[in-house]
Amino acid sequence: MRITVIVCFAVSIFLAGLIDASAQVSQPYEAVKVSARFYSEIERLAAEGLRLKQALEASLEAGANHLVAIFERANPKVPNEAMEFRIIVSDARQSRTIFRRAEFFFSLPFSKEIAAFNATDINGDRWKEIIVQSSSGGNCWSCNPTEIYRVANHKVELIAAGPIQKIADLDGDSVAELIVTDARWEIYEDLSHADAPTAVMVYAWRDGRYVYASREFALFYGNEIGRLRAEINEARARITGEEFSDDSYVGRAMALAITYVHSGLVERGLKELETLMNSSARSPSQKKRRAAIIEDFKSGESSRKLREMKPGDPIL
Repeated sequence: MRITVIVCFAVSIFLAGLIDASAQVSQPYEAVKVSARFYSEIERLAAEGLRLKQALEASLEAGANHLVAIFERANPKVPNEAMEFRIIVSDARQSRTIFRRAEFFFSLPFSKEIAAFNATDINGDRWKEIIVQSSSGGNCWSCNPTEIYRVANHKVELIAAGPIQKIADLDGDSVAELIVTDARWEIYEDLSHADAPTAVMVYAWRDGRYVYASREFALFYGNEIGRLRAEINEARARITGEEFSDDSYVGRAMALAITYVHSGLVERGLKELETLMNSSARSPSQKKRRAAIIEDFKSGESSRKLREMKPGDPIL
């Protein structure tokens, strides 16, 4: 699945000064020109203080030409209107915006793996999906979601949003699944952001929407468990008597337990967590913290979280 992606340096003399010719974008985007059919709308928006930063041309519906565009506002009145994501449609007579959303930040995906799916039919619904990344200004996984839209029957619809790590066909049926970070433990106790548990969930397209379907992908979770075990072994070797030297070990042990739960093995996950927490501690403070985590996962707030998600729960 190959896409044509447009980053504007100098669209034409006709638009000189209206579009920032110095805009730079990380790979995999290539610098090409916006088709003339979209000039009128870009010119109108430029007069309103919007400068084109990134764009992608695609035909999202039969017989229509679309421009997926990221604009930056020169002097926003409020920070969460600094950038705009728009979908512009062009017919034989004119171009016009059919969707607009403002936020602190927008970008077409930087990840090659995710960018490769842009303007393709990801889920087999016969409509091409558009993928953008946004940010509400915070430094957290949920503050910087990946958003997936589709244009169907001339209407734009958000069909998924969240900390999507990857889009991949996990079961070989030519329909891609969403691999999404489980951010519910992103802020937990005194773990650093880097050491917070990063278990993932799988969302599959079912009956016109993305739903929680992790238990259907045993092979994927088997690989995740193997990866986490290797990271746990590496983290164990770095534990000393220093108070927070076991942060990485604790975070990955939690991630392993949560991963087992997503695969459908709740009790196995809790048993693994208890075993790991009761080993390799090097100080009384480490033992005390770990005991509290075990109790939380057995009967506290984390216990509730482990059991609250049900197969078929929608992503939105």
